[in-house]
Amino acid sequence: MRSKKPIITSTLKAPERDRAHYMFPVAPPFDVVYRNSDAPYPVGPHTHNAAELYFTLTDLPDVLLGNTVSAVPAGTLLIIPAFCVHQLYHETGVVYERYILSINTQWLDALLCEGAKEVAYLSNSTQPVLLFPGKEQKRKLLRQFDELLSLNGRTSPEAMSAFFRLFSGIHAEAGKIAPKLQKDLPISPSQKRVNDFIAYLQEHIHENITTSDLAAHFYLNPDYLARLFKSHMHVSVGHYVTLQKINAAEAMLREGKSVTEVQEALGYSSYAYFFKTFQKITGISPSQYGNRYR
Repeated sequence: MRSKKPIITSTLKAPERDRAHYMFPVAPPFDVVYRNSDAPYPVGPHTHNAAELYFTLTDLPDVLLGNTVSAVPAGTLLIIPAFCVHQLYHETGVVYERYILSINTQWLDALLCEGAKEVAYLSNSTQPVLLFPGKEQKRKLLRQFDELLSLNGRTSPEAMSAFFRLFSGIHAEAGKIAPKLQKDLPISPSQKRVNDFIAYLQEHIHENITTSDLAAHFYLNPDYLARLFKSHMHVSVGHYVTLQKINAAEAMLREGKSVTEVQEALGYSSYAYFFKTFQKITGISPSQYGNRYR
């Protein structure tokens, strides 16, 4: 096991992190951290306004990436686009070893100008990319992550050089396979069943689907379905539906739609209830969110 103290950690302070249950913002230009510890609290499905390059050195049995739950083996580099709903680990008391590089995509796009289209996969929230480096590639990644961690400043010439050496190597591999995954991930029969539930919920995100509705569609007992769903997703069906609705709302607000248009499109009969739900999940109001990203 490697033992390092993280140099750069999340830009969120604890009270802000507790309040923003779902959306974790990352300031420009990037954050990098190494962790080899157990999770102090379960982290449910969430998103970032940044792309997350997550290099896991621990097997992850239940990973949610967008609309798919699967196992992810140690040594996998997950490229999670900005605003992609994901959950990587959930068990408290279990040690997870990982490097995380979060890249503010607005900063990167502005920096690359016309070249931003080459890294569009970092912003396509429906297409996470997974890389499975060999031994030499893995050793190189470890060296480059360690080099970036050893530099105190994120905007110094040395830090920027180290960042682009690391990112350019990852980009060269990601560009070969995006938007498809490099190989199939292990998915258990129960995970496949949950993925079917997720796909149906996604197709009907503009409706108000309940656990009973979902169970009726799949000819299952509602209690059984609820237990199976929560065993892999670690949130209830209702909570997951709310998160996906808010994720869709965020996307529409970034496109410039009005709060009323979004509320009606997602099947919220009450403007006040939509406003309250959005603010509870994201920590800010829909109008504030739209103004921030428009």
